[in-house]
Amino acid sequence: MNSDFLTQDELNELLKGLSEDLNDEDKKIITEISDMIMNSSTVALGIVIGREVKISLKEISSRALKDLLDSMEEDMVSAEVEFADGIKGDILFLFPQSLGARIADMMMGGSGEPESFELDEVRISAITETMNQMMGAATTSLSEKTKKKISIANMKVNLLKKGSQASLVFNPVQILVCVTYNLDLENGKSSTMAILSPILFFKDIYNVIHPQKSEPTKAKKEETKVKVQPVQFQEFAKQEGTTVTPPSEFSGKLELLLDVPLKVVVELGRAKMTLKQILEMNIGSLIELDKLTGEPVDILVNGRLIARGEVVVVDENFGVRITEIVSPKQRIYSIRETNGV
Repeated sequence: MNSDFLTQDELNELLKGLSEDLNDEDKKIITEISDMIMNSSTVALGIVIGREVKISLKEISSRALKDLLDSMEEDMVSAEVEFADGIKGDILFLFPQSLGARIADMMMGGSGEPESFELDEVRISAITETMNQMMGAATTSLSEKTKKKISIANMKVNLLKKGSQASLVFNPVQILVCVTYNLDLENGKSSTMAILSPILFFKDIYNVIHPQKSEPTKAKKEETKVKVQPVQFQEFAKQEGTTVTPPSEFSGKLELLLDVPLKVVVELGRAKMTLKQILEMNIGSLIELDKLTGEPVDILVNGRLIARGEVVVVDENFGVRITEIVSPKQRIYSIRETNGV
């Protein structure tokens, strides 16, 4: 193994104990986006089970996924949701097995008081269908607010046994925002439901809904001889057929990572094509990307988004001027996400 690289175990040790504090602005952003998701989701839940469902925000915290799973007092149901269009990222719903059993019972015409809270294949299927309805309502709400087409690529429902080492979409040591809600059902029963995701997920959606207007800066005197100018792309006719947050200082233990080589990629855009369309490609064919002219390009490290910027020309070479960047701690976790734990 190349001695320039740290092993996964060494990375895990260095990342242990790190946390991301949430300030008042963070909590405001998280509350707005999570309320948007939960309000529309619980309306759909009430329709499916034929009961009125009331929710109230209980707690917003930031902690490692492993710590949260270790603190579970009973078996939980997890619903992993992967977004396909409009939003980049994943979210994880967690709620007690007892709530899942009640939802499945009411969906199948019961009173919501099953004789047993055990979840068999039939009940898991009922919960999955309920979550599909809930997320359908949530994506509609998000699409209206962001004015983007948002869809779900994949959703997976599982039962997490207390004390088990669950394999979920997020790394066990990754710091996640956990937004917990109280749910009151019409039959007098109450429970909880939590949304988990990296803070960047909430901020990305918030920044789309509330775009920040950048103020023009005064021209500065040229300090170097390097000529930098915005890149000019040729326009093709369509054929028929955030305020940048300055990085804080790394803690002493993270200094060991500073010399680790990483792969940096600037992504101009993406496109989905069928196999037939790929085979029909030839010299001169055009590929329409999912980016609009003037939109920032994504800057990826080891396949994970860490910043955005604009393409410029440096002398005769292409370059990227960074216009938005995430916090140093979140960048570390984004990079680790590629490796898997």
